[in-house]
Amino acid sequence: YLNMRRMKPMKHKDNPKTTSLSKLTLKMAAGAIVGAILGASAAVLLSLDNGNSFNQAAQKLISGIQNMIFPGLLLITVLSIILQEIYYSRLKNICNSLADADDEEFDELDYKEEKTGAVLMTSNLLSYIGSIVLLAFGYSMDYLHHSIALGACLTFLICVFYDGIMQARYIKLLQKTHPEKKGDVSSMKFQQQWLDSCDEAEKEVIYQSAYKAFSFTSKCLSFLLLLTMLSHLFFHTGVLAILVVGITQIILSLTYNRSCVKLKEVKLER
Repeated sequence: YLNMRRMKPMKHKDNPKTTSLSKLTLKMAAGAIVGAILGASAAVLLSLDNGNSFNQAAQKLISGIQNMIFPGLLLITVLSIILQEIYYSRLKNICNSLADADDEEFDELDYKEEKTGAVLMTSNLLSYIGSIVLLAFGYSMDYLHHSIALGACLTFLICVFYDGIMQARYIKLLQKTHPEKKGDVSSMKFQQQWLDSCDEAEKEVIYQSAYKAFSFTSKCLSFLLLLTMLSHLFFHTGVLAILVVGITQIILSLTYNRSCVKLKEVKLER
């Protein structure tokens, strides 16, 4: 007892939970301060001329983009076809080489197959989304009255149709190379069918990648929700963008939570 009294009192380390909560509070406070400064600065700038300069600049920008919709869509379509055909050809050569590869060479080719396929599908997605975004600037009766609008719409349909066919060709090539992979491309349950045909190692890669995508998307949606709110506040962009981002974030979160509960329920039943 005496020895214990002679000992110097030990300094208790901060509770990790308390430290984390303090850091989170400081980050939120800093974000609120930065947001307030940016918001006040934007309000002052817009009040100087009642937003006339911004509105004029926005109208000029939209008008300029509308004049470039048809050549822009044509450029996207041509570049998309060239780029995707190049990477599809590379992927086809890699898949043909897999049949005669030994174990060591197979791992290297398997990595190249995954990488080339990822570049191919990324190009496909960029082409699809880019053409939609560019065409969206022509959503007005003034633009649709132009004779060039018909050419823009036809070019858009060609681009979207090609991107859809390329996705089917990509899946068919993988299924030909790996006969164990199942799934009907035209089915709404294709992704589940494909997942069921994967082995445990492939499923682990898919699960980890899916969680990283979920985590990153959640952060992006929170940022976009704040951005759309500020845009509507200062530039009157409308509430539809806010609703779309908010509903998307809700669906993403509900889907994740529902999946977690169902998996726990299955585990409990076992």
